[in-house]
Amino acid sequence: MKTKEYLKELSLTILGVLIALLIDNYREDVRDEKIVRSYLDIVAEDLNFDIINLNKQLKQDTTYAKDLSYLSDVLTSNQDLPYLKYSLASWTKQNAVPQRKLSTWDSLDYYTRSLYSNHEYTIRKIGFSTIVNSGLSHQIEQDLLKKITIYYTTDSDNLDFVTAIDERCHWLGIEFLNKYQGSFKDIILTDNFNVTHLRNEASGRYSTTLTEMRVKKMTIEKAKELLTSIENY
Repeated sequence: MKTKEYLKELSLTILGVLIALLIDNYREDVRDEKIVRSYLDIVAEDLNFDIINLNKQLKQDTTYAKDLSYLSDVLTSNQDLPYLKYSLASWTKQNAVPQRKLSTWDSLDYYTRSLYSNHEYTIRKIGFSTIVNSGLSHQIEQDLLKKITIYYTTDSDNLDFVTAIDERCHWLGIEFLNKYQGSFKDIILTDNFNVTHLRNEASGRYSTTLTEMRVKKMTIEKAKELLTSIENY
């Protein structure tokens, strides 16, 4: 009898411990779920931040691209400058622009300076970094976690690479022109300046800016898709 009573009491004790553990695990799961939900709310805030600021940059990029295109057209077609058959600008489509004597064109300083106004953008990762460092990413449904990870790794790296291309390239005319802020129109008409550099920079930066704008638009669409997935989670 004593053995049976002992086993009965032991069984009840073990059962009680197991029930307590199950309750604790349930409470932890509920707590972790709330924590992960708060982290996803931060990711949603980051995505809204990206959408708003990338749209603002696209407006700036549009003006920037127009300036670059106009400058490239002027430097390629203006009769004040020697025609260089193998300049980069000669490989891109150029638009006809009214002939204006560069020696009297005060606006040339403004358009040339706009060459150096590249707009970079880095995706904000506060929520994603919080999830990674929390060790609770396993609490998120795998398909959603995959979408989040791709946006903040592959898509983010691609945006960083594309928007930083101008910074990685060695634009040959910049170092020379920076010595003559405010008097570009005088300098480029002298024998000391190889106008090929400036033509190529205008044409090259116009091309890379269009690529940046395309990638930023794609990033906005991906951010919107991910935001919808999080809101429906």
